[in-house]
Amino acid sequence: MSIDPVERRLEQSFEAERWTRFIQECEDLEQLRETALALVQQLAQQKAASAWMATRASESENAKLQMLARMIRQQPDGTEEQASGTP
Repeated sequence: MSIDPVERRLEQSFEAERWTRFIQECEDLEQLRETALALVQQLAQQKAASAWMATRASESENAKLQMLARMIRQQPDGTEEQASGTP
């Protein structure tokens, strides 16, 4: 059984339901405004963290590929010279 990485976990579903109920039941406009602003700030932080993690993952993958390319070029059997056409 594979897990969809975008699918919300159970605790995330409960939190979303809690916020939904709070918003629907809230009658205090100022409290609702403060909550909305806090949620917007939290969303912005999560997006920044996700972008940072994606960048770091990409950098890590690139570093691994570069290391692999160097290892292939340094093979003692001379395959690089044959592939590049230089004797």
